[in-house]
Amino acid sequence: MFKKIALVAAMAASASFATYSFFPVPETHKGEVDVGAQYGWTDNSSNMEIFAGGQYSVIQNLALSLTGLGYQLWDDPDDCGKDNHPDCPDNDGIKALTVGARYQFMPVLIAAVDVNLPLTSKDVTGDYDPFGLYGALQFTKEFVPNLWFGSEAGLSYKFEDEKKTEGLGLTLQAELDYTLANIGLTPWIGGEMFMRISDVEEEWFDDARGGKYTHEYGSGDKMFLLWIGAGYAINPMFTVKANFLMKFADEKESLGGDWKGVNVKLNIKF
Repeated sequence: MFKKIALVAAMAASASFATYSFFPVPETHKGEVDVGAQYGWTDNSSNMEIFAGGQYSVIQNLALSLTGLGYQLWDDPDDCGKDNHPDCPDNDGIKALTVGARYQFMPVLIAAVDVNLPLTSKDVTGDYDPFGLYGALQFTKEFVPNLWFGSEAGLSYKFEDEKKTEGLGLTLQAELDYTLANIGLTPWIGGEMFMRISDVEEEWFDDARGGKYTHEYGSGDKMFLLWIGAGYAINPMFTVKANFLMKFADEKESLGGDWKGVNVKLNIKF
């Protein structure tokens, strides 16, 4: 139960950050850092974490990034500690980072790759913490002054982790930003669709089946994430950002149902 809640929360929290950004690579030797906090909830649970990430352009058109680094403060059922559920596990811990790179090979096209490192605390993931790869192609364009569109299509693969293999997943996502330059405010709206292309394969045990067997499930399952938010530029260096997120998914083994969340972060450019 707790393992499933943790995995659902992790997916919801990171789904819109498969890569650091949809938008153009910064100028050479320019970068930015985000630090913030996120609170999420389902019908019967809640979770809270703090996080950090950033990107830096090492050479012209190439930016390296770190995302997903954080600390989970809790991820518990709402009845945790009450009479019918007196025992609450200690599930706070470090969430490992993702290392990424984006190369802008055309004014409107960017190639991106992320490497998910299996270094998250077991108190957060249970026994499931796979090594994963994500590759994507991004399209980004300023249609009119201050109106930016960013989008991404990518494939993910998580390698076998002890008794479980997730296989291939398809991600499609996009965001539209408009900057009100006279007041330094940028509202945005975005969305993502994730679909499992192949089955999850997991080792189960059942005496009726003669012991261990491979349970396969999830191919074709879909998850949708929508977010709306805004950023306020205090000055050219500091911007405060906030998002409201909603995840919609069937109550299935592979995607875990609905989730909502809010996050606030400080963006620092350098």
